[in-house]
Amino acid sequence: MNFFERRRFFKKTNLLDLTPVRLHEYEEDETGKVVILVKKFKDVRFSLFVLGRHSPVIRIRLDEIGSEVWKAMDGVSNVATLLDRLNTQWNEIPEKTSGLEKRLAGFLSIMYDNRYISFREIIT
Repeated sequence: MNFFERRRFFKKTNLLDLTPVRLHEYEEDETGKVVILVKKFKDVRFSLFVLGRHSPVIRIRLDEIGSEVWKAMDGVSNVATLLDRLNTQWNEIPEKTSGLEKRLAGFLSIMYDNRYISFREIIT
């Protein structure tokens, strides 16, 4: 799907109906926050040649809410289900749940723009 087809698709669909899918590996640090591992080069041999002893991945560290959203993305649940899950998880903490829908939409759009995630409806 090219840029214009994706743009037309996003204008017609509701974000809550989309299913986010992770495109990169991740690890958790000692505090439980997610660190996304983005490879610098696709070819391993080229990466070893160019980088030498340097790390072949870029590490993107997420905050607490972003980490919970990243862990909740299983490739099966849509955004509305993720939002409900996060609201029930944090229902006693009003500062986290206030504006959560807007923050989740912004987080997912930034992750999609940077190609850290995609949506199942676009892939198929």
